[in-house]
Amino acid sequence: MNFENIIERIITLNHAWKVARDDFGAKNAITQALRLQKSSWQATLLRDFPQQAFLRRDVENSTDEEVLFSVRLVNPATINGVVRRDAEHLPERIAQQLFHPQELVNLLKLESL
Repeated sequence: MNFENIIERIITLNHAWKVARDDFGAKNAITQALRLQKSSWQATLLRDFPQQAFLRRDVENSTDEEVLFSVRLVNPATINGVVRRDAEHLPERIAQQLFHPQELVNLLKLESL
């Protein structure tokens, strides 16, 4: 699967997760499965394309209860006719489950690009 296909899949899963959350609630099994699938694809994007994607703390959308990372793209990508500079948000708590601590530090180190 190529870079753009993975981003498209992440975006699609994110939209589906939001619909499921609104329709069925955050604790519903389908809602949780969609969120985890989206996060898994975000991890794949970051691991398979380390020169094209990185994590940045999103200070505008993070709260005291939840720190969010933005999966940033080094170069914008056009997905379904829309220019994207990111591949959605990844909560810090989920990132800590998906990545080894040093791997997470390395992904965040690239944020100065």
